[in-house]
Amino acid sequence: MRIGTVIGRVTLSVRNNAYIGERLLLTLPWNRDTLAGGSSHDPAIVVYDHFGGDVGQQICISEGREAACPFPSPTPVDAYCAALIDEIFTKE
Repeated sequence: MRIGTVIGRVTLSVRNNAYIGERLLLTLPWNRDTLAGGSSHDPAIVVYDHFGGDVGQQICISEGREAACPFPSPTPVDAYCAALIDEIFTKE
């Protein structure tokens, strides 16, 4: 699981039926530099969301096989919004 920052939404003109009623978020996954307070990120990815993440919000991202686990039937998803982050605390 990784942390990412939502930078936008993805709109599809044609959708797979599994996506009806849900949103796709354009997200910048954090890397080691981001966690240390830097400004670099990994390349943007599209994340399936049903929690209601908004632009500028930090989210937890599940990827790969784990991203498809919340669905009762096979769903074509590679990244899933697993949680919305309210606060991040670090110990120095």
